[in-house]
Amino acid sequence: MKSKTAFKNIEDFLFQKDKKFVIPNYQRGYKWSVKKNEKSDSEVEKLLDNLLAANWGQPYFLQGVTVVENNNEIILIDGQQRTTTLYLLLWNLVQEKIKDIELIYEVREDSKIFIQELKKEDFDFKAFDIKNKSQDVFYFKKAIEQISSKIEFLKNHETKLNDFLEFVLTKVTILYIVIEQDKAIKTFTMMNGSKATMLQEELIKAEMLRRISLPDVFERLISSSVDDNLNELKEIISKEWEINALRGRYAREWDKWLYWWNRQDVKEFFSTEKPMGLLLEIYFWKKNSDKKIFNFENFKALLSEIGPGEKKKTKHVFKELRDLQKSFEDIFNIPKIHNYLKMSLLCSTNNDDKFEIINYYMQIKNEDVVDDQYAKWRLVGATHRQIVKSSELKDGEETKEDKARTACENLSLKFAYRDAYDLVLKQLLRLNVEEDNKLFNGTGRKFDFTIYGNKSLEHIHPKSKAYYLEETVNEEGVEVSVYKDGNDNILEIGEPIGNEWLNRDDMNSNFSEHSVGNLLLLDKNENSLFNNNTFEDKKKIYFDVNKSFKSRNLLHTISVFAKSYWNINEIEENQRQFIDRFKKDYSIS
Repeated sequence: MKSKTAFKNIEDFLFQKDKKFVIPNYQRGYKWSVKKNEKSDSEVEKLLDNLLAANWGQPYFLQGVTVVENNNEIILIDGQQRTTTLYLLLWNLVQEKIKDIELIYEVREDSKIFIQELKKEDFDFKAFDIKNKSQDVFYFKKAIEQISSKIEFLKNHETKLNDFLEFVLTKVTILYIVIEQDKAIKTFTMMNGSKATMLQEELIKAEMLRRISLPDVFERLISSSVDDNLNELKEIISKEWEINALRGRYAREWDKWLYWWNRQDVKEFFSTEKPMGLLLEIYFWKKNSDKKIFNFENFKALLSEIGPGEKKKTKHVFKELRDLQKSFEDIFNIPKIHNYLKMSLLCSTNNDDKFEIINYYMQIKNEDVVDDQYAKWRLVGATHRQIVKSSELKDGEETKEDKARTACENLSLKFAYRDAYDLVLKQLLRLNVEEDNKLFNGTGRKFDFTIYGNKSLEHIHPKSKAYYLEETVNEEGVEVSVYKDGNDNILEIGEPIGNEWLNRDDMNSNFSEHSVGNLLLLDKNENSLFNNNTFEDKKKIYFDVNKSFKSRNLLHTISVFAKSYWNINEIEENQRQFIDRFKKDYSIS
């Protein structure tokens, strides 16, 4: 068949007798109801606005669709979003109209069922996939809601509704482009690439499913026997059925991975917004000794390098991806590994480093004992090489122990809050995580890392209620003594009086209200609730069981607020204990 083009109105396009529209396996999901933000319109809403504002008596042209015609199938190469949206629009206008339209999402079972079920009068589309596990179905529902909202006024005016329906069916026109079967994927890739809508991950999925779908090559025997020819035909049909079943199974499994990676907790944990998360990138990183960049072309070349036969090696790659996905889910779900992994990831410096960390925990996930050795060294700035390949370090190279000694010096600073904020934050995080790891007979519980952020450090004794005396020169050039608070603001009241005030000058020289002994970890969103409250008032807020408070899950933080009071002696003692434990944990003097 040669390429051909024609103009078709929507009625001629959608109602082609004995034909069914097929969304092929390499097409991306339905996305036209997605909004970039709350204030923007989706593509569905834009289309409806344009159609409703048009002159219903004049032709209206939509962007074309590109298809392959294969017997009774119309395979949508470009135009899936428009075709599906028109189907949903007709359902909203007059449900009866879609009964003669066959629209099939080839390997997405939930999508296929939802589209077909819309033809039933008693179908409750809102109750279908109520947990929104299917991305397509979720956006189908959104599109229906958006269309319904736009045409609500037509429902009370039958004449207007019929006029609009007539306009959509007879005046709205598309350019209908038919291409040859062997050009389908190439055309799809080119068209979507030019629109910058197809992602690397989607191209890889399409390419792998294409390879899986390649027919098995076997010799045909020429026979005069009807039975022999019938048996050969049965074998061909059987092989075709097996290919379709395999392709469908792989596509569904891929979509399960996609669903997992698009969970909010997973995206936040691995700090990725990519649809397939880190699965394909780390697979490529593990296989790619030349350190090429991750993209479709390089991944496609990698597929060609692995093993004999396109179909066989694609199955092999798919199995390896399945195993890798299982490893990702394991390291996310095993509490202790989950906790140590995330602490380590908070210290990663680039993608290669991030992948080294993840790969390390994948390798140890089945060990009987999982300890804090890797994570704790990461938290003081040690590199992967310094931790796991220390024997390769040359004389004079910095070691992980050197990193720990430097960290200890910084943690002991008088103004650690100002000069070592990130280090203090990570070490207080470690102490809280270790308490979680002791729970449930040592199996631990998954720590809630959403509490962690730039505003997670809190002064136990408020810095606004600490003061010190400073010698300075006034505007007349005369030396004077002024009292300043912990924010370095001059106090107009002279020397403060009262139990709520702390005199920094009464503390030993290495301590202040900004030293590590006066700091603790709070949820980043709850820090502001404490403001400049005294220790007693902060304690009341913290233990107010009538109010939800995420920071109450921080077990090390709880031990601080369990104190009866908080003053200079408590700050200094808390710091000594903190530094002593640090030295013990890191085995340094």
